[in-house]
Amino acid sequence: MRQIILKSLFVLLLIAGCFLTVRYFFLDSGYVLVAYNGYTLESSLWASILALAFLLCGLKLALSLIRTLQNGAGAIVPMTAKARRRRGQKLSNKGLIAFANGNWKAAQRHLSQAGQTGTFPLLNYLVAARAASASNDMEACKDFLRKADETAPAAYMAIGITQAEVQSSQGQFEQALATLKSLHKKSPRHPYLLKLLKQTYERLGDWHALAELLPQLRKHKVLDNGALEELEKNIYRELFDQARNKGRNLKGSECTRPADDIWQSLTKAQRRNTDLLYRYALCLFQLGAQEQAEAFIRRQLPALYSVSLIHIYGRIVCTDPSRQLLAAEKLLAERPNDPELLLALGRICSKNQLWGKSREYLETSLKLRHSVDTYNELGILLAQLGEHELSSGYFQKGLTLATDNV
Repeated sequence: MRQIILKSLFVLLLIAGCFLTVRYFFLDSGYVLVAYNGYTLESSLWASILALAFLLCGLKLALSLIRTLQNGAGAIVPMTAKARRRRGQKLSNKGLIAFANGNWKAAQRHLSQAGQTGTFPLLNYLVAARAASASNDMEACKDFLRKADETAPAAYMAIGITQAEVQSSQGQFEQALATLKSLHKKSPRHPYLLKLLKQTYERLGDWHALAELLPQLRKHKVLDNGALEELEKNIYRELFDQARNKGRNLKGSECTRPADDIWQSLTKAQRRNTDLLYRYALCLFQLGAQEQAEAFIRRQLPALYSVSLIHIYGRIVCTDPSRQLLAAEKLLAERPNDPELLLALGRICSKNQLWGKSREYLETSLKLRHSVDTYNELGILLAQLGEHELSSGYFQKGLTLATDNV
């Protein structure tokens, strides 16, 4: 509504202006005299104004025509900087579209030509290098990276990251690692560089290097907390598996040295991680270091109780099972309905030849949770007590449960 009113006012003012102009034109046409160097020009005021208006319009049209002719000449003969820039932008757009469509050869051709025109040469050469890598033209890829370095040597990080990603995509993980390490020395806090290092170490299976990199990944928030926890679990699962395999080739107390070294390398916070506690205890148990495993778990359980730790604790065979029983029964006072702890107590009581107590713990555990292990333990215990029919029944139930789980 407001716009309609304004337009109406504008039309009224325009009509009024025209009316007044015509009126005064006929009442008094005015007089203009121009004299210069002996020449004179006489005219009415209104004729002079119209002549000046026509002159200004003519100048404007002439300038527009000159500009159009210049642009046309630049399009036909692209020699000016502006024309080269426009051509480079068109080539760059064509190359990027070809790259997005997976047309690697066309992408290389257009992006290379765009880089030569001087239009975003770094970007064009880097994308061209990726296109060459995708088409397995590694010579062209190296050439594009070289040109990118010559064009913008200060952009060593972008060029180096592109080179490392190209090497990784070709399965050249050792070469990619060398490139990334070189960049890491110059920019140790670069988040994306740290992420690429993490991925490369994973592909190479270098878990020790990943363990050393973990604090930097956490400090610079390269991964979220959930991903960091999962990565930490994977790292130390692999490291303790390697330690177990190494320990099997060593004799006596030396067999646990690789695992002990890993445990000693952990921070205080990591030593309170129940998953890492479990990995170390499991490694000791599997290497046959029963006394060391029992002592380690017994020290940890009161403050850092976990089902996985108590599962190992109940299976340990040590020289003093009564000590095991005492430690486990202290835990039972706080967790009377823990089926895994009751199973562990049943096993420990069997080692102490406390058959009745063992049966009581195992049957209570079974009431709380049906478990294949508990059925089997009860089957073994009742077989020792001569109750073979009942023993066979428990073995049968355990087998049925295991089959159902599978």
